[in-house]
Amino acid sequence: MRLEGKRVLVLGASSGLGKTTAIAAAKEGATVCLAARRTERIEANAAEIGGDAFAIACDVQNEESCQALVRESIARMGGLDALVYAPGIATFGPIEEISSQSWHDVLGTNVIGLSLILNAAIGPLTESKGKVVVYSSIVIDDSPPRPQQATYVVSKAALERLIEAWQGEHHAVGFTSIANGDTLTEFGFDQDVERLAPIVKRWGELEYLYGRLMDTESVAEQAINAICSRETIRRIAITPSFPEAVGEGTYDANAAVEHVRGPNGPDGKSK
Repeated sequence: MRLEGKRVLVLGASSGLGKTTAIAAAKEGATVCLAARRTERIEANAAEIGGDAFAIACDVQNEESCQALVRESIARMGGLDALVYAPGIATFGPIEEISSQSWHDVLGTNVIGLSLILNAAIGPLTESKGKVVVYSSIVIDDSPPRPQQATYVVSKAALERLIEAWQGEHHAVGFTSIANGDTLTEFGFDQDVERLAPIVKRWGELEYLYGRLMDTESVAEQAINAICSRETIRRIAITPSFPEAVGEGTYDANAAVEHVRGPNGPDGKSK
């Protein structure tokens, strides 16, 4: 097992990529701390993983909460070898309708939260010559950006630059960003499906989508590879294979709507 004896802290571990990465790290032998706001979720996930896995609640927009998380997790694990940052939220709609609060919320979670965590964790990570893996998004490579997703696109572009800034000042730690494409997660579950569906359909018509979603395991394995690498992998970009490449037929733009439509609402989108 490649992470035997390693101590890994995963933020955003209540669901999606965070949860799957925590599971993958534990399978490789790591002791894992799962952190997120939803206490019941992370406790259930830690129990599912078993072994030495444990959960600590944290709000990445709260500086004291971030400091407490790092302090408590290190006290239990005895140090820190890797940190994975998976939290990500978004708003959808015309850019001129985005409120001040929406900008603050998205930037606070997607960008500033990482720095608050690193403020507390960089010392232990430097001591262990550890790794930091941050989930970004392939949307920052789209030009022009996907319409009606401005807060998310701007935050992820800023996140990539933030990672570069941390790497520039802390050479003993290896920083990796993973720009992943559309992945089946709970991302978008809190959105109005009738409002979101035509937006996603438009993305499909503009050929921003690949016609299928990746599973979280396919993406999480790249995070584990980055943590295990002797060298620093600065950036990974991973997108779904086109349907034709995996024997699922050709792409239908109308099918993009089904990516967000489930029995009770959206059924997952990019993370």
